[in-house]
Amino acid sequence: MPYDFDEDKNLEEREAEAKKNPTPEAFQRLGDAHLAKGRIEMALERYRKAVSFTNNGHEASEVRSTLGDAYVYADQTVSALRQYRRAIKHSPRRAAPHFSLGELYRRYGKLQAALLEYRRAIECDPKNPYYHYRLGDCLADAGFVAEGIGELETAVELAPSDGFYHFWISDLYLMAGQLGDAIREMQQAAMFSPYDDYYNMRLGVLYMLSGSAGDAATAVMQAIKLTPRNAIYHCLLADIYTHNLGDHEIASRHYAFAGELDDYDREHVRRLRELTARDWNGGNGRNGHKRAKPDSDVAP
Repeated sequence: MPYDFDEDKNLEEREAEAKKNPTPEAFQRLGDAHLAKGRIEMALERYRKAVSFTNNGHEASEVRSTLGDAYVYADQTVSALRQYRRAIKHSPRRAAPHFSLGELYRRYGKLQAALLEYRRAIECDPKNPYYHYRLGDCLADAGFVAEGIGELETAVELAPSDGFYHFWISDLYLMAGQLGDAIREMQQAAMFSPYDDYYNMRLGVLYMLSGSAGDAATAVMQAIKLTPRNAIYHCLLADIYTHNLGDHEIASRHYAFAGELDDYDREHVRRLRELTARDWNGGNGRNGHKRAKPDSDVAP
């Protein structure tokens, strides 16, 4: 992408204007512009300027939260913690700094502290599905999978047509051993996000675990239609045909095609094949439940 000199010229004009009429908003926008260009130190300087022109209250909390985010980006953890805590002190009922503080605690493995801040964020903004998702995911990481599912159920209720939340609750259902629920939610994820190849691939894996090889192949075929040059998807489909559907001709074509692709990773594929050989039961799936063989309309 060619360098945009006009954009830099415009930025210089905005810098000059901010010096003449200094406001928190002006310096915060400048910080955003420098951060977007990767100029982290210049961004931090502008954000600190924005802080210096704020008083107490909501505005100060917002600006300090933004400065905290920039410190996280710069990997300056102590400074980020300080800004988030000051942001909370300025406006205790504002959700964003609680959530950001929770994210930072989680990043460094302090799960109990993270859970506390996520819950405080939700107290301030109970209708935010993303907050419920992050709390649920953190609960699962801490070993409380059932409680995590409860939070993800709330996220799905708040955003029922967002495939993202269906995907993540499916993941937790799988952790809990509820394979039927996991499949149902991944079906919803794929339906609401029809152009997401990864959701379709994951749906295929869940079908394989249930012994539904035909459905698994169909789902992985859809993933390949969306991303035709993904080597792992072709290997996954080939393994379904090898281990479950008994069509070695189709399998060999997909294996061969995968080997010609740039992202082909022999070690990754080897591990995948070891997994499939262990988990799938001689062509009939884990539970001996054979499904009709689909046509391979995406064979290379």
